[in-house]
Amino acid sequence: MKLLRFLLRSAGPMAVVMAVLSTASGAFNAGLIAAIHQTLQHGASTALLLAFVGMGLGKLVSSYFSGVMLTEYSYESITELRKELIEKLLAFPYLRFERMGREKVFAALTEDVATVNAALQSAPGLLVNVAVVAGSSAYLAYLSWPTFIALASVGVLGTLAYRPISRSARPYLERARDQHDRLFGHFRALTEGTKELKQHAARREAFLDDHVLETSEALMEQHMLGHARYQLSQGASSLVSLVGLALVLFIAPRWHHLPSGVMSGYVLTSLYLMGPLSAALRILPLYTSAEIALGRIELLGVELGSAARERAAAPADRPTFRSIALRGVVHAYHDERGGGFTLGPITLDVHPGQIIFLTGQNGSGKSTLAKVLVGLYEPEQGALLWDGAAVTDETRDSYRQLFSVIFPDYYLFDTLLGLGDGDVDERAELLVQRLELDGHVEINAGELSSTRLSQGQRKRLALLTAYLEDRPIYVFDEWAADQDPSFKEVFYKELVPELKARGKTVVVVTHDDRYFHLADRHVMLDQGQIGNSAVSMLSGT
Repeated sequence: MKLLRFLLRSAGPMAVVMAVLSTASGAFNAGLIAAIHQTLQHGASTALLLAFVGMGLGKLVSSYFSGVMLTEYSYESITELRKELIEKLLAFPYLRFERMGREKVFAALTEDVATVNAALQSAPGLLVNVAVVAGSSAYLAYLSWPTFIALASVGVLGTLAYRPISRSARPYLERARDQHDRLFGHFRALTEGTKELKQHAARREAFLDDHVLETSEALMEQHMLGHARYQLSQGASSLVSLVGLALVLFIAPRWHHLPSGVMSGYVLTSLYLMGPLSAALRILPLYTSAEIALGRIELLGVELGSAARERAAAPADRPTFRSIALRGVVHAYHDERGGGFTLGPITLDVHPGQIIFLTGQNGSGKSTLAKVLVGLYEPEQGALLWDGAAVTDETRDSYRQLFSVIFPDYYLFDTLLGLGDGDVDERAELLVQRLELDGHVEINAGELSSTRLSQGQRKRLALLTAYLEDRPIYVFDEWAADQDPSFKEVFYKELVPELKARGKTVVVVTHDDRYFHLADRHVMLDQGQIGNSAVSMLSGT
């Protein structure tokens, strides 16, 4: 059982303590029933009163401590599980993550982890109920062995009927979990495509009806079919309990004399047991869902761990470079119909203190080349060399620390993460003024007062972060496309030359041909290849 193995593996000795406390709580609960029955049968006494008080206090104390320990453990283990997944994700090759699909990751980190956590939170209740059943069964056996054996036989038959019905529910819950992945994909489309949906009524209606509602209804249907089978199995269990009670009340007295005290004890205990049994059975669907969720998490972890993991660079690493070289680098995209796009073979050298303009028509491979250059994509053929040595899984993350990059689909964090303390606010405020963002953004303790700005202003905030990173190489992919003409002039004629003057290498992916003359080198791509004019310019470097 995956959930039990996870509990034992992550909790260790704490799992034993929690199990003992939960079992003790159940045993005290069963003891209360015995004390109540003895009081009803023989009358109140000091000994029974003390037993009742002791059992009640024992139940409360053991339940409290087992619940507190389990809550602490469950949150710690779930936090560690998320951390492990995120660490694997960040060490996973970026291109494979793009192809894998974000929906699978989002569902695992949210829905699956929450389901496992809910199951762990219910573990003390399940253990208590199991202990109550075990303790009460022991008391029934004490009252009358023959009657208990008859009841146990009925219980075994009920279990044999219950298991296949409950097992039949699992495939439906598996399919419901598959629908969760699809639904998360639709949620992503909703958040990223809101503008397009608002602009097109027919698309919006089709998205809502054919995607969101259809998937939601399929999810609901599978859940209902699965839980209907669990309800049927619970009904069968209740029927077995009633059959057992009828056995004690109407059938057992015909073939075996039961004293009235034993009869009342069986009836009282059997009626009481219906509650814990029903509660335990109600938890089982949650445990099945948690088993499925944990299986998906483990599969994702295996998938994330199956690729060659990149060795993480130390946060304090500030690498330098003398040269970067692409030698016969090829990178290809392939679609399901056999088509695709191939970049390369590319041969290119990058040295400190250069301004390189990377140009070409849309679809010529500029952004792909930029992702290969900064280490996000691994070359399928050829070599990426850093100071003459090939970039490998061991060095790729350290290599990426050379670059400050702003891609068109950049993400803007609302804090200056990883940029240190000290005078970061003062340096940032100077840049706020330099980038004409004063009056729009304030920075306090590394936090940005707002990121809800125009696209051009948001890109300037991204540029501010890149400046604070102070890396040897800056890559700007169509950064100036959203700037007004006056600030575009500032970018090309002031900011880029200033970076070069500081010894930085600047790679600008651009269509702004009126500024091409400002580059030290002009690399033009045409259908994934470096054009002839660019080759001639490169040969002179």
